[in-house]
Amino acid sequence: MSQFTATLLERTSVHTAFIRIKVDPAAADQVAQAMLTLTAPTLAEPGCHTYEFYRDNDDPSLFLCFEHWDSRQALDDHGSTPHVRAFLTEFGPHIQVWEQNHTTALA
Repeated sequence: MSQFTATLLERTSVHTAFIRIKVDPAAADQVAQAMLTLTAPTLAEPGCHTYEFYRDNDDPSLFLCFEHWDSRQALDDHGSTPHVRAFLTEFGPHIQVWEQNHTTALA
């Protein structure tokens, strides 16, 4: 099997999530800084391969999170970790939109 084929097979067995988060513009800079603190502990969680935040160039209160996990269960477990719970407790009131897409790569 070629390296390309092996990589493709790995991608199709990984759970990928795209999260779109719109926050109160007045809190956007604080939320952005807090999002950065989530990356290291999340990448240390079992089953996490990728955990990246992006900020929209035209709307600084719009963020996208791109995640690769071994399974949907690993992602669901992530939601109950202390660092995620602390983030949501502090910044949840500033979140206006939270949209999730759970995907698998096309083969």
